[in-house]
Amino acid sequence: MSKQTVALVGGTGHLGTLIANNLLDQPETELRLLVRAESRGKVAALEKRGARIVEGSLSTQDALKTLCEGVSTVVSAVQGGPDVIVEGQSQLLRAARDGGARRFVPSDYSLDMFKVTPGRIPTSDMRRRFASIADAERGQVEVVHVLNGGFLDRGVLFGFMRMIDIATQTAYVWGEGTQAMDWTTYADTARYTAEVAVDERPVPPVFSIAGDVIDFVGLVHAYELGSGKKLKVERRGSLADLDALIDQRKKAEPANIYAWLPLTYSQAMLNGEAKLERLMNDRYPSIKPTTVREYVALEHL
Repeated sequence: MSKQTVALVGGTGHLGTLIANNLLDQPETELRLLVRAESRGKVAALEKRGARIVEGSLSTQDALKTLCEGVSTVVSAVQGGPDVIVEGQSQLLRAARDGGARRFVPSDYSLDMFKVTPGRIPTSDMRRRFASIADAERGQVEVVHVLNGGFLDRGVLFGFMRMIDIATQTAYVWGEGTQAMDWTTYADTARYTAEVAVDERPVPPVFSIAGDVIDFVGLVHAYELGSGKKLKVERRGSLADLDALIDQRKKAEPANIYAWLPLTYSQAMLNGEAKLERLMNDRYPSIKPTTVREYVALEHL
């Protein structure tokens, strides 16, 4: 592998830190991080490992120019609203293009946002809006959308989405629960993203990976095998009932996104709408992603 430089934005966050460390593990890769001055302490460990810090934000044009000048790939792991995901990343893409980058990886890391019905999941809508802008303005830059399904994580599958409530040892489902779903840990998502960033071959515009592909029945079984515990299963109704519940909560609390957003993710996974297409795990065979059963056992859930 030839020497190359990768720029990363969002390195102070959980996933961004994991991506940064994986990039620093690459002996022929130099890493630049865009960090606000007041947040520099959060990346002290990365800086100690050799990351070069560029102070600024997505709205600081001079900083973006310095960050992206001469890099091979720009990776985004930012989170936020349209001002970050759409406007901010668009500024970053333009800087990457003008700086001569060959590849740009936006902050998607999600289920198949391109298949989700418009208006259903606001975060998917934002990411599709950026993808549309990127198609029009990328120039010769290769834009790669990394999609990993749902996060196999105690804070997401077992928290934000709460398909399984560890405290009550209860699993919740709408419908029959026979639709295959994609789950990937943060750590594995970071590993694949780092490989995409340094890959000298062309990478497909949609790069889909999954640590486990499993339906709800299999999810319950995997948890029980990994934990040694027995789950109660609570069937909350049909998928139509779930649709109605989401509509009801949106009308009652339109501004309280967390009253209904988690349900929209469950909806898109349980009905198959957001199922990833062709998985590309085998492109990087050195990565052996973690399954649901393995994650539950490792985390002692």
